[in-house]
Amino acid sequence: MLQERIGLFSLVLSLCLVGPPGFGASLAPSVEVRNSEVWVIHDGQQKRLTNDHKAKLQAVLSPGADKIAYFLQCSQGEQCTPSIVMLDLDGHHLAEFQPISEATQPPAACASILAIVWVGDDSIAAECHVNPSLSEYIETNLATGQVTRDLFGGDFAPAPNRRYVAHVAGFPHFAPPYAQSNYLQLDSTTIYPLPEGMGPVEQRNSTSPPEVVRKNGPTYTGIHEFMPGLVWSPDSQHLALIDCTYDWTPNQEASLSAADGKESNRLCAAVAVSRAGKSVRVPLGGLSAGEIRDVRLSWLDGQTLQVQTGDGKKTLNAP
Repeated sequence: MLQERIGLFSLVLSLCLVGPPGFGASLAPSVEVRNSEVWVIHDGQQKRLTNDHKAKLQAVLSPGADKIAYFLQCSQGEQCTPSIVMLDLDGHHLAEFQPISEATQPPAACASILAIVWVGDDSIAAECHVNPSLSEYIETNLATGQVTRDLFGGDFAPAPNRRYVAHVAGFPHFAPPYAQSNYLQLDSTTIYPLPEGMGPVEQRNSTSPPEVVRKNGPTYTGIHEFMPGLVWSPDSQHLALIDCTYDWTPNQEASLSAADGKESNRLCAAVAVSRAGKSVRVPLGGLSAGEIRDVRLSWLDGQTLQVQTGDGKKTLNAP
């Protein structure tokens, strides 16, 4: 699960990697972690860049393909604080820093890094664990050391133009399903789902999200659950996601867990959402839970979303 999360966090920028001058994109080096050491693979040659035996989980190549970043996992036995390390392609140490959460007072270093991603050649973002339902996204400018974004939620996806970070809004970890209904945000602005006639809503200082879940008798209707993976259009104008809605009837009024109730009317769809909060949907009926998770979304251009399932391909035009 953690490896899947790392892959989703970095996918949006990994497709943009290019080689240094004189090299085509197909010849760009790749990096990986093997037995807690960082390796670079280039032109069929493999080279180990570290030999410190410290726990590492992920290494990522910069968009310019000339720097590598990795993070020290810092297991409990090591009694340290996780940090991000940067190397050149020959393994020379360039810099090291700890992502700092500005949401705490006083600001404090991230205690547990889940994944990292380059946001251009001059910034690195870290996803830090808060609890099983909540992560913190901390973006740091490498030249100044300043935190440029500090967001809470999950499934973080920086836009290709770097102006926005899309993510699923945070929600309480121990809460009934209706209180965990998902919302899509750009930085701190909620853009989906929205009540009819409402535009994007700026949410700061723990303000409540727009009310889209309704209660009809004992049943809560219209609960949203997003599948992992937010996909930006190449022009940074639209996002694609898979959204499943369902109803939930608690066994008793005080029920707090999904198991203490009954789910019904689950409907899934591929959704394209504009930054202005407009959306269009393609229903994904007749698919099992596993098949829903295997659906692939890709943008053919800035306006056309392709939805690939086991039964074939569909397209829809973005709003």
